[in-house]
Amino acid sequence: MKALQPIRRISKRMFYRVFLTYSLIIFLTMTVLFVFLTDYYSDFIVQREIDRQETIINEIKSELQGKHQFVRQGIQQLYQEQPLIEDLAFALQHDYQDYIGYRLDKFSNSDSFVPYNFDIFVKNYFSRDPESIALRIRNESLGTEYMYLFDHSRWKQGNHYKEGASPITDEPSEPKDMLVVEEQINDPVSMDRLGKAMVYFGYDSIDGLLTLTDMPPKSAFIITNEEGDILYSYGKAPTSLIDGLSYSAVQKKVDDHGRYYIQSSIEPVSGHMVTAIVPEKEIAQLFTYKTTIFFLLILLTTIAIILPYFALRGYSKRLDEIMNKMKEVQEGNIDARIETTHVDDDLTDISHTINKTLDDLNDYIDKVYRSKLKQTEAELANLQAQINPHFLYNTLEAIRMKSLSEGGRTSAKMIVQLAHLFRYSLKSADLVPVEDEINHAHQYIELFKVRFPDQLTTELYVEEELKSFYLPPFILQPFIENFLIHGFRRDRQDNHLSVSIHKMGDTAKIIIEDNGTGIEQDRLHNIMERLKEEVGSTSSIGVGNVHRRIRLKYGEGYGVEIKSIAGVKTTVQITLPFMKEVQ
Repeated sequence: MKALQPIRRISKRMFYRVFLTYSLIIFLTMTVLFVFLTDYYSDFIVQREIDRQETIINEIKSELQGKHQFVRQGIQQLYQEQPLIEDLAFALQHDYQDYIGYRLDKFSNSDSFVPYNFDIFVKNYFSRDPESIALRIRNESLGTEYMYLFDHSRWKQGNHYKEGASPITDEPSEPKDMLVVEEQINDPVSMDRLGKAMVYFGYDSIDGLLTLTDMPPKSAFIITNEEGDILYSYGKAPTSLIDGLSYSAVQKKVDDHGRYYIQSSIEPVSGHMVTAIVPEKEIAQLFTYKTTIFFLLILLTTIAIILPYFALRGYSKRLDEIMNKMKEVQEGNIDARIETTHVDDDLTDISHTINKTLDDLNDYIDKVYRSKLKQTEAELANLQAQINPHFLYNTLEAIRMKSLSEGGRTSAKMIVQLAHLFRYSLKSADLVPVEDEINHAHQYIELFKVRFPDQLTTELYVEEELKSFYLPPFILQPFIENFLIHGFRRDRQDNHLSVSIHKMGDTAKIIIEDNGTGIEQDRLHNIMERLKEEVGSTSSIGVGNVHRRIRLKYGEGYGVEIKSIAGVKTTVQITLPFMKEVQ
């Protein structure tokens, strides 16, 4: 069990858990990436090589087709010139001596001094191809045969030419390492078969094509006929693969002491099949690609793990310091502070927040201690102060009854209104209904109207939905009092004051507007600055005191805003949270 304690201790550390989890994710990601990249690039490289081999096969087929096209065009030109085809037909149907006599008679009867016969034509036409080695024209039924050699050295190297024999009557042996293109010759009138022409070409163009092409060194190309005989081969390939080739167009992968990719395609004119055999291990160095990708991913994995390790290690040390300081605070040391760095990250923000919280906690403890003392003093003073309002209220009630008995109704009304004002001032609740606050403002205004009758009109409006709205007491009176004392124009009869309360979203807006003397801009600016600085007195219920009470109770989003145009009007807007019930 003791051996497991270090493991448990490590598992509880966030640093090790995050680092191990991150390392595992990186390792798995790189492994999947390696498998994906090797498979993708292997398939891509193999397909690219297969496409390249297919291109080479098509070029070889094009070469074969070009040779057949060359021979066919030559035979077609014979058909187009009647003297030539007649000359060829006589030669194939008679022996050489008769043909020589026929040709001499024909030349003697001709007006031309230049002999022109099929013998001259084939020598001129077929010798134009530098790969043409020989031409054989043969009548198989009569055994008549004519042989034309265009490249004696190549023909001798293939052991096709017998020394001392006539080149036109020589019986050649079977050709080796040559492309034989056959074309049938028919009588143009009766369409009877006269014989066939066999042209022997070398494979120089195909050798050059394969030699100059960039391809795997151990690739093999084979040309076979329909019977499976090998007509041409380039490179080496396992004999078992060559023997297993079938006459068909295929593309397959074969395992024969290694993987080989085989492509076969049939040239339609000659019927020859061109086959490419490529060993997989020779394709574009697949092993080198895989090894490079492997070591590259190993390097990236190492970097991806080492760099975050040092970064997280420093992060972990700072986190340990925060935890140690929090333990000190938990043990009662609220003067402990976390050392902050210049790094702008979450831990720095957390450290600043904790330090500020501890500073605010110390200030709060100090304020609460002093406020408790002040509250005790205020409660004593309040008990003493309540005696005078009660005594004054009872005295005013006695005076009112005396005025009524003597007929002074105006004096009695003023006394009643003043008594309501003092009774409202005796309330100690933190929140009062809107209706009570509006009634208090109404009593205050009515008491003022007694002094200045017919000089002031008022409008008090509250939305129906705000009947259940609660707000702090003595919110309206200071602003009404300011108007009556400083803004009211005694020489005018059209003084007007309006108070309206509206609901806007989750807030209540109290608008107090008058058409009094207004406030000069400099003085208004000074008043607003004092409101922003929350300068006020707890013994006063003035404008600054109202603003400060609201901000202390509800926060910075609420308070008083004053706008005024000197000599025109003054508008006060009070923003409060919408509260339907007292909490």
